[in-house]
Order: sequence, then structure tokens, then C-alpha cells
Amino acid sequence: MAGLIRVAIVDDHPATAHGLAEILAAGPEIEIVGVVGDLAGARGLVATAQPDVVLCDIALPDGQGFELLAERTGEDRPAIILFSSYDYAAFHRRAEELGATGYLLKTASVADILSAIRTVAAGGTVFDHHHQRAVRSALRPPTGRELQLIRLITAGQSNASIAAELGIGLKSVESHLRRLFDRYAVANRTELAILALREGWLTVPALPPDRSVPDT
Repeated sequence: MAGLIRVAIVDDHPATAHGLAEILAAGPEIEIVGVVGDLAGARGLVATAQPDVVLCDIALPDGQGFELLAERTGEDRPAIILFSSYDYAAFHRRAEELGATGYLLKTASVADILSAIRTVAAGGTVFDHHHQRAVRSALRPPTGRELQLIRLITAGQSNASIAAELGIGLKSVESHLRRLFDRYAVANRTELAILALREGWLTVPALPPDRSVPDT
């Protein structure tokens, strides 16, 4: 077993996770040290099995793969490849900000996955030209409070209803909206909601906070 690349798989779709594990384990250089379906399991697996590489989905039942990235500490932390069906520019950008060693879409071939695992286990990264373009084009995501407001807008709530829901004044809601309209160059609430859907901000729970941006 010496010299094998120790790989953990984190994915909440059992057929995908176990099927991929079986395929990867059939190779001469991969040892699958565990397969789990949620963030809590991933944390435990990383701590106990100490994999070299973690192939991690983004959308998990109890959180996001981004959180596993943000929690890594020390020199022996595993290389994490995000493995997702989400191809949003904001997700590519956050993956790079949090130190992912790769980002693969679930349409990737087994050969590409194996190549990525080998590359990151050797200290490299796996980001293609599409990823780099996505990072450059990604808009700064809303803060947590702003995302709450956008979700309520998308649900069709009025400014007054939003103010009551968030426990803030009507003028604060209007001020938030003006800043969002200016930041994203949109003209109204409808355009803001469409933008949020297109960028993927509403597809899964809010991205972990960008600590360089205050949550106003």
C-alpha cells in the first residue's frame, strides 16, 4: 500500500460516490480511504483517515464543500478538488479564494478525474482555461444580509414586507436596493432577481462569507 494516493470522496449521491470510488480503486495507484455523504462526515473522515486528496461535492445536505476548504489548517491539510455540477462563475471564484487545488465538473471523464488526482497529489493544481475565465468574470457575491433581501425580492415580497421580515426600516431596505442596483448595474428589482438566479447565488445556501467584505 506504500506510495498509494489516499483519496476521500464526499458526495451525497450514493450511486455517484460509490460508483466513482469503485472505478478509482481499480487503478494501481489509488487507495479509497472513505466515502461520505455530508459535511460532518467529511470533517470526521479528514481528521481520522488523513487523505492526500479529497474529491468533494459543493452542495451537501448540511453545508457546502466550500466550508471544508475554509476550515483546513496546518501543513498536512489535504488537497481538495471541488467536484460539482454547478458551473457558476461565483463558485469558481470562491473555490480559488479558499485555496481549492482543483475544480471539476461532474461531466468530467474518469481519465480527467484520475489525472486531476495525480496532479494535486504531486502538489499541482487543476484549473482549466474555462475556470480562469469564470474567475475573471465573476461578480462579487452579495453579503449575507443582501442575499436575504434578494431572496425575499425573488419571492415577490414588497419593500415593506422585506423590512418587517428582516427587522429593519423601510429606508434601510431602499438603501440596500440602491447599492445593489448600482453595484450590479441593474435598473430594478426584477433585473436584480434575474441576475441572482443567473449567477447561482440562490441555487444553494449562501456562500461562506468573504471576510474582506463587511456584512452591512
